[in-house]
Amino acid sequence: MRPTNEASASEPSARFDFSRARRALLNWFKTNGRAFPWRDDPAPYRVWISEIMLQQTTTQTALGYFERFLERFPDVNALASASEEETLKYWEGLGYYRRARALRQAAIQIVERFQARFPSEYDDVLSLPGVGRYAAGAILSFGFDKRFPILEANTTRLHARLLALRSETSASASQKLLWRFAEDWLPKDTSRRPKGLYRDINGALTDLGRLVCAPREPRCGACPLAQFCESERLNLQNVVPVLKPKPEPIRRVDAAIVVFRADLDRADNVGEVEPRPETPLSADADVLLLRRPKGALWAGLWDFPRFDVLDPQAEELRDFSSDASLAERLQWFLEEEVGANPKDYRVGKALTTVRHAVTRYRVTLRVCQLADAKLRLPARSERPLLDLVEEPKRAAPRRTAPEQADVSTPQAEELRWVPIASLPDFPLSSPARRVAKYVAEKALKIFLPIK
Repeated sequence: MRPTNEASASEPSARFDFSRARRALLNWFKTNGRAFPWRDDPAPYRVWISEIMLQQTTTQTALGYFERFLERFPDVNALASASEEETLKYWEGLGYYRRARALRQAAIQIVERFQARFPSEYDDVLSLPGVGRYAAGAILSFGFDKRFPILEANTTRLHARLLALRSETSASASQKLLWRFAEDWLPKDTSRRPKGLYRDINGALTDLGRLVCAPREPRCGACPLAQFCESERLNLQNVVPVLKPKPEPIRRVDAAIVVFRADLDRADNVGEVEPRPETPLSADADVLLLRRPKGALWAGLWDFPRFDVLDPQAEELRDFSSDASLAERLQWFLEEEVGANPKDYRVGKALTTVRHAVTRYRVTLRVCQLADAKLRLPARSERPLLDLVEEPKRAAPRRTAPEQADVSTPQAEELRWVPIASLPDFPLSSPARRVAKYVAEKALKIFLPIK
């Protein structure tokens, strides 16, 4: 059932002059509205792809990906028939990869349940994987020009300021009021309604929130709705909206391990890339990649083996060879999952550092090789880090699962030896792409000197 909200005379939206405000808003939009490919051609499929991409992603970033994605998957049939790996490859770099998996699953449902026609009813759209209340309304409004409100970061900020809302915008009562206000912007459907009116109003509200009603230093002098704005009247622009405080990010250190085929005498559980590309590098220079299992971070994507470093001083270290816990988990992974010969495996010195953020974590990723690796990558020149003073301690061989590691769920769904030349063909997590670039640049200089 589609959501409906009836404003009462006691609510702020009932006192708002929507008729005059709409005219001012749409006049502003004619001159200042942004041009996007999904607006130029607002077919429901295109709108759907854009809305999912724009979740957790800036418009500027999404633009390039949108064109590339639509070129490969021009319609729902093309997306539904693609493999998950190929879908992830065309999503690579956008992050939050569950969105890509949900897109593909939704495409399959659209083909099977709706005969490859994008559904136009609210309950049907909302039932699709990855589609919530905002996305359903946006698809129906922008793709079908139907009377559905939208409420995202830009419109939440704009509406909160127009109403001078002084409670946290994420609170339940605030959300009810804001959704009702967003719907009241849309006039009731009549036979005289101009074509594209709902699409234009929601687009104008979004653009005004983004371009004028900015989070900091809003340009109230350029706002077509300034005369209707309670925050402007009360000088509350820097107080409203009231946001829920963000939790402090959690800092962690991970070690990504570059393992060359030459480093392992045996790897019974590792597959090959077929057909193997022609390359001047021998198979000894192939690197070990793993596909993340379901339920794990970056599930379905390929990555280098990585482990969190539990040493409290990890951010200041560049040599992890004395980290017994890390050695235990590396050894378990190589022997039990990779099928390598039992050996005292340790992590060597960090070669370079990749910093990235994922959910609430701020990750310092140290890129390392195995200690005593047979093929050595040179370290990237960077700010010196504190070296360990003591002699590295070798971890004792161990054949039982380390207590600090949960090995009941394997780290890898699949393992492959990947020629360096084939690294760009694999859908990689964002930090893994940067590690792959480093490996390719350094390996070519070592193993393939350019004269």
